[in-house]
Amino acid sequence: MVLEDWHTHNELCRHAEGTIQDYINKAIELNLDLIGISDHFPYEYLEQSSLLIKEIPYQEYAMRLDEVDSYLSTIEELKTKYDKKIQIRTAFEIDYFRSHEERLRKYFENTLDRLDYVLGSVHILHGKSKLFAFDDRRFLSMYKEYESIDSIYLEYYKKIQYMIKSKKFIFDILSHFDLPKKHNKRAINKGLVMNEAIKTLELTKKADLTIEINTGGLRKEVHEQYPSEEIIKEMFNLDIPVLLGSDSHHPNDLGYEFNTIIELLKKIGYNQLAHFNKRKREFIEIS
Repeated sequence: MVLEDWHTHNELCRHAEGTIQDYINKAIELNLDLIGISDHFPYEYLEQSSLLIKEIPYQEYAMRLDEVDSYLSTIEELKTKYDKKIQIRTAFEIDYFRSHEERLRKYFENTLDRLDYVLGSVHILHGKSKLFAFDDRRFLSMYKEYESIDSIYLEYYKKIQYMIKSKKFIFDILSHFDLPKKHNKRAINKGLVMNEAIKTLELTKKADLTIEINTGGLRKEVHEQYPSEEIIKEMFNLDIPVLLGSDSHHPNDLGYEFNTIIELLKKIGYNQLAHFNKRKREFIEIS
């Protein structure tokens, strides 16, 4: 069975452990066929913007702008070094901030020809009083500003919808689709939230994007992959391509529960996984 891990982090993001080399060594040890190095793109480009980015500890979430080139060069060197042992892909995970796409492009666009894919994500919401990282446990008190957890889900999906519809924000893969459940914060009005999720899936299909099945949630309080089986079934009905990501923050997280997820995908009806190279999507068979 071909096993490819498309979502990994390393020590550059300040909240993961291990070097890029450590992750590649572990991936080879695990007999993975491919590892995607996809650390967080810097938030620094927002420092002089109107967005009050200093309301969140963004320095703890991503590499710095002056580290971007060395990050890309390191991956390129390792691709050559381990060419005979494992496929290595170059990527960024990038957070979406509406109305700041043009500012991002000034810093990001010149890296595109060095990338194999881009993960598009939402971790930051505007909140009722200030920006907050809803998946950071330190911000759980902000949830009290909302009528219910449903409001956070709805704001989250609306932001993803803007991300998908944006003509200036470039990405290939939608990450951790139902991330607000991370701390086991489940929707109360499940029908309301699911309707918004389906709208988001329909936009994803229209934009011909891929969605990752992220096993990081299985290591979190919610003990469930992102997205849920119910959402994956809707994705299958819409014929949305998928691939696997462990969202590793330690080399030992690589390929986490991939065999379990592949069996789930097969049960639902999937028989292919997406595969990227130089931002071109292909497919591999699920055996």
